[in-house]
Amino acid sequence: MTDNGAELEAIAEYYETHELTEDEIMSAEPAEPLAPESVMITTSLRLPKPVMDEVRRRARERGVKPTAIMREWIEAAIANVDDSVPVSVITAAVAEYQHRKAS
Repeated sequence: MTDNGAELEAIAEYYETHELTEDEIMSAEPAEPLAPESVMITTSLRLPKPVMDEVRRRARERGVKPTAIMREWIEAAIANVDDSVPVSVITAAVAEYQHRKAS
């Protein structure tokens, strides 16, 4: 899977420094639609400050953004037991177990 963020940045950088001709614009083809499972939806979530502070702390320990760790937790919570588990979720569970064991 490609890094969509880096790919979009490269595209943006290219078009900031290049101009398209009318022929290029007219011959452009639409991109293939994204697979539904790759589309990310933004939502707002209100959490008590102590909860968000703990999320940030745990994310910092793992070297990820708070939104990434929350997404992993939510995906793990709703995962079907018959589905395969993403490595990131397993890693998060191991880190959480080690953290609790050390406390």
